[in-house]
This record gives sequence, C-alpha cells and structure tokens, in this order.
Amino acid sequence: MRPSRLTVAQFMTRDPFIIDGGLNLVDTYTRMFQLQVRHLPVYSAGHLVGIVSDRDIGHILAVQGLDPAHTKIESVCTPNPYVCDPDSPLSQVVWDMSQRKIGAALVMRDGQLQGIFTLIDALEVLLVLLNEEPAAA
Repeated sequence: MRPSRLTVAQFMTRDPFIIDGGLNLVDTYTRMFQLQVRHLPVYSAGHLVGIVSDRDIGHILAVQGLDPAHTKIESVCTPNPYVCDPDSPLSQVVWDMSQRKIGAALVMRDGQLQGIFTLIDALEVLLVLLNEEPAAA
C-alpha cells in the first residue's frame, strides 16, 4: 500500500455507536464502558450536535457543582467536531488530528455519519505500514 493513496475510509470504524444528547453523564459513561468505546458522536433530534470522549467526561465530573445524574450530555459535549469525507486523504486527517490534538474524526458524507477514525484506528494503520504482525502478549 502506498501511504500517499490511503483514504480515511479504508481504516475508519464503520457504523459507529452514537449517543442521544438527552442522556445524562452517568448513562453516557456507562454506555461507553459497556460498548468499550472512548468516543461517541452526540445526536439530538436526528442531528449531530457534538462528540464526547471518556476523557471529556472525566474532566466534566471534576467540576464541582455539576450533578452527573441531571446533566445532559448535549449540554457538555464538544460542539462542531472535526468532520471529514470518507475519501479524505488519510495523511490529511492524521495531520489535522495531530495539530488539533483530538482523538477522533467523524467521517460523514451528505450529512450522514459513515464512520469514525480514532487514535486506535491510526495505530492499526501504523501496523499495516510497518508491515508487522502484532507481538504475542
């Protein structure tokens, strides 16, 4: 594989889990734990309103005075998440993520979520490019 021809669609996680913006912080974190994911796109009334990470939730819970059982995730998620097209060059998406210091890119086409590209996906790309098999644990 030539790195210059790689697209984000080749390595993204397809059909990612999403979360309803009306859920509270406790339910959101529980859902992330159950699904074993670190990033969730947040939707409200069928529209993307942001993204939340497990790290975001940890920071939010550290704020005194917030009741996690009564704080809706849409009110504390990161609005305007980084979005790219499935045909975006992988090198550009990785560059953008590194410069913005973000852990996930939402992959969308015509307003529809197609996938998510995370740091874990980027590590899998690195393995492919290094042409190595994972070491036995």
